Amino acid sequence: MEQPTRPVLHLTALLVEDSALDADVLIRFLRYHDIEIVYERVDTIPQLQAALNKEWDVIFCDYNIHTGFTGMDALNIIRKTEQERGVLPGKPDVKIPVIMISSILNENAVVTAMNAGASDFIIKGYLERLVPMLHREIGYVRKIQEYFAAWQAAQAQK
Repeated sequence: MEQPTRPVLHLTALLVEDSALDADVLIRFLRYHDIEIVYERVDTIPQLQAALNKEWDVIFCDYNIHTGFTGMDALNIIRKTEQERGVLPGKPDVKIPVIMISSILNENAVVTAMNAGASDFIIKGYLERLVPMLHREIGYVRKIQEYFAAWQAAQAQK
């Protein structure tokens, strides 16, 4: 019996990652698994702040950044920027999925990141969970966007 194939997922992604090699491994893994991805990699706070002026489908954030700030700093900046920006006109109130990535599993780090607003946490050497996780997270956001668009269309017809 053939396995049903997932549709190709098209994403724009921000990578908060200090290692170009780790970013390349992640991107190659995603492309291998039929995820078409356009991305930007940042590794400083000013670069992150500038990149947050753009729209992203997902943000991948290394937990252990070594360029003057941490993954938790980045997560806090991301969520604070979203909060300060507020809901954009014509857009639903939905947060960008932020997937924290670490090279080691630390239960306290996972709990801290999730409590701070991370959507999920993945270990660099075990990316198998990432593809279904992305389909789930992106599917959730896109479904909210669809419902919001339908609601707006219904309101416009009144």
